[in-house]
Amino acid sequence: MKPIFLELRHLKTLLALKETGSVSLAAKRVYLTQSALSHQIKLLEDQYGLPLFERKTTPLHFTPAGERLIKLANDVLPKVIEAERDLSRVKQGEAGELRIAVECHTCFDWLMPAMDSFRTHWPLVELDIVSGFHTDTVGLLLTHRADWAIVSEIEPTDGIIYKPLFSYEMVGLCAKDHPLAQKEIWQAEDFADQTWITYPVPDDMLDLLRKVLRPAGINPTRRTSELTIAIIQLVASKRGIAALPFWAVKPYLDRGYVVARQITEQRLYSNLYCAYREIDGDSAFIDDFYDTVKSQSFSTLPGLSVLE
Repeated sequence: MKPIFLELRHLKTLLALKETGSVSLAAKRVYLTQSALSHQIKLLEDQYGLPLFERKTTPLHFTPAGERLIKLANDVLPKVIEAERDLSRVKQGEAGELRIAVECHTCFDWLMPAMDSFRTHWPLVELDIVSGFHTDTVGLLLTHRADWAIVSEIEPTDGIIYKPLFSYEMVGLCAKDHPLAQKEIWQAEDFADQTWITYPVPDDMLDLLRKVLRPAGINPTRRTSELTIAIIQLVASKRGIAALPFWAVKPYLDRGYVVARQITEQRLYSNLYCAYREIDGDSAFIDDFYDTVKSQSFSTLPGLSVLE
């Protein structure tokens, strides 16, 4: 009998291919170059003398052999992760407190699946969201009013560690019968004579303003609302246009409430990072919360990109 060739890294790669449906996206997910991932898959196929998926299909279509290994990955990897959590609990204890601060209005909904998953793994860790909207979440960390923060920009600060979560596309939104619905790609000047509906946040937190409008010398009339659904309703009734994360508005797009359009030829992307105190860097449950948030986000939110 041949020695066992299959390794956990192979299963992680196959699962990334299954979840992303793309070699390039899967390579980013597992931190390999596209050529390295392709080489890894070829070695697997050579080892077993079977193709694992069909080339040139979008999304990737797995063969029966590939699906068998995907099933193995789904069976094995959760058990490995759980075993590692058990070892962390033995080493560091199971109890603690994790207060989360967010600076964006759309953070709460996408965090819920990760929080629910985390609670099942760490039932004795008190998990909570710091109430209210915060423009200085790092300040909350430094004053010990929060333990883990979600931020859109890295501001190097003594005693604070930043780690990437994901990148996502911001899309322009308008009513289905709005004149801008006829344009597939919006430019800065398309916002000039419009009412821009946005969250009530400081200008430096609005990527559309910082990256697109301000460089073009454009500052449109604005109207604010704190709730995503309220912004959608205003857009649908032609009270203005908006720019929101694709993953946050996809349910409304699927229902046909509004239409989404690309912003500039290069597309407009925003980033999210987590931040926590350096002194908490060895905390097993803080590490696990980061891993849980990342994995849950990529498995539940559409259109995310790996953030280096």
